[in-house]
Amino acid sequence: MGIKLIQARRVLQKSRIPGAQYVINPYTGCVHGCVYCYARFMGRFTGHDEPWGTYLDAKINAPDVLHSQLAARSAPIDGEIFLSSVTDPYQPPEGQYRLTRGCLEVLLEAQPRLSILTKSDLVLRDIDLLRQFQHLSVGLSLMTVDDSLTHILEPRASPPSKRVAALRKLHGAGIRTYAFISPFIPLLTDIDAIFDAVYGAVDEIGVEAINPTGGNWRGVEEALNQLEPGLAARCRQAARDDMFWQTLEGHSRGRAARAGMNYMGFFNHPKDKRE
Repeated sequence: MGIKLIQARRVLQKSRIPGAQYVINPYTGCVHGCVYCYARFMGRFTGHDEPWGTYLDAKINAPDVLHSQLAARSAPIDGEIFLSSVTDPYQPPEGQYRLTRGCLEVLLEAQPRLSILTKSDLVLRDIDLLRQFQHLSVGLSLMTVDDSLTHILEPRASPPSKRVAALRKLHGAGIRTYAFISPFIPLLTDIDAIFDAVYGAVDEIGVEAINPTGGNWRGVEEALNQLEPGLAARCRQAARDDMFWQTLEGHSRGRAARAGMNYMGFFNHPKDKRE
């Protein structure tokens, strides 16, 4: 695992993510090594040719740069900040480098609208800071709640059981929480099991479909076939079926309503026109 310390010129960046006007990525790359991660495309822009999950650039000056950027503004932040879009802010090296925590300490005075998404229960370390934000939501992403499935698909992320426990503890501390069912993998993800697991622990829930035509599909295919020969082909066939997703969207929306959860939406991916 290669970790490189780098100096960032900017940390607070404009975002094209729906609902978020800014993003903060304290790291480039991610050591969780999730086979389905869309952010592997970052290697093209950062000079990394190593396999995804084996490298990490730590923006060691991120809190200082963020402080300078905020101080230079002539007006307060006018939208939501998302932490993070192409890395996990609480992946294991954060335990050493504390860059996410440093950025949160800087943001406390500004009190922006802030959303955090992670796959790690390390987020609980910062519960003392998180409780001080006035407009904050913290999400944990879940592809499954079956710990036995994740050693191939999410090899170095926190087990789903720990993520669910983290949501419950955050929620109990009065912090607004959400579960992001992502990616939903047909024939593998049990959406009802996830709803049951997070009931009473989240205020909101959303669902994102796996993209069977993206650059990350090859890794997903290999992992699925390790779990069960031929599973990838059956999964891809289901993922190309519009009715499958429409049925899932209606089911998940209904479950959210019955559970009293705000439904964040169902996120699908445009079909590849070459298909």
